[in-house]
Amino acid sequence: MGALCALGSAVTWAITSLLVRTLIPVFNAASVNAIRSSLSGAFLLAWILLGGGLGQLVAVSPRAFGLLAVSILFAISIGDTVFFESTRSLGTARALTVAMTYPLIAAALAAMFFDEAITLQIVTGAVLTLGGLALIVLGKREETPGEERWWLGVGAATVASIAWAISVVLMKAPLREMDAVTAQAIRLPVAAALLWATPWTWRAPRLLLATDRGVIGRVLALSALTALSSVMFVAGLKYAGVAVATVLSSTAPMFAMPLGFFVLGERLTARAIGGLIVTVIGIAVLQL
Repeated sequence: MGALCALGSAVTWAITSLLVRTLIPVFNAASVNAIRSSLSGAFLLAWILLGGGLGQLVAVSPRAFGLLAVSILFAISIGDTVFFESTRSLGTARALTVAMTYPLIAAALAAMFFDEAITLQIVTGAVLTLGGLALIVLGKREETPGEERWWLGVGAATVASIAWAISVVLMKAPLREMDAVTAQAIRLPVAAALLWATPWTWRAPRLLLATDRGVIGRVLALSALTALSSVMFVAGLKYAGVAVATVLSSTAPMFAMPLGFFVLGERLTARAIGGLIVTVIGIAVLQL
């Protein structure tokens, strides 16, 4: 169940990425994140209220709430910010390749602090899966930056990887006392509050009100998918463990590749196709 949830989060994240690309001409990235975090958090809170889960939400301990809040702080304020900065120096494909080391860092931290077992099977499957993903994202041609910008980008992407790994591990303890929906019903509103506090999002409500129904429909679809994807990601962590869940949930580029080909007409390179095959083999090894 945990593995399927982690893969499901990757599939929905791939679709989410396509929707975000269609909204960037209207909103900036921070505004899109703020809007979808707010609406997806509202969806989850409504789900909890309608399902009679308010008692579990109210019963969350201060320690668990604090860990969830700090985890989203690491994920968005640090991880996402420096990752976006790294894409300016490295390009998206190379930045993703460096940042995709975060499952290995998260697995090491989980083994150190929570005694999660790291077997040879998990290591082999993780290396194959992440290696295949690296081939997929590097299959996109981008301009090579200068040496100074290269190392700046590598450093920023590495910091993003570490921040995302810490964020994942911080969720481990709170998930022992709550389900995935409750956890994300706490994290997403906190993420939204952090994003709305930045000046880059202040024009978003006015822009949203001025858009047409098509854009609003895509925003609602994006928010619903964000809620679903985030819950499946956390469920993967809860039931499959940090090592397996983080690797499988990182396979979004594998699903984005055929979507980009059929929906956007993007060209598939031999390297990307080879990466797809290696990634599938890695997933199979993880599930043996």
